[in-house]
Amino acid sequence: MAGYNLALLFDGTVRAWGYNGDGELGDGTYDSSNVPVQVSGLTDVIAIAAGAYHSLALLSDGTIRA
Repeated sequence: MAGYNLALLFDGTVRAWGYNGDGELGDGTYDSSNVPVQVSGLTDVIAIAAGAYHSLALLSDGTIRA
């Protein structure tokens, strides 16, 4: 299994990079990337978490996106 990485930026957006064979990067593609790409549709994020097969984002309004 290849890995991927997530970064939460100060502006409340999320970037992802690495393996994307199952859409892990959240950019609407299945293309792996060595450089960070913006995760589509996420704004106002205050926390992130990731596991082997999932990623979670806690938004400032208290909702969670997976």
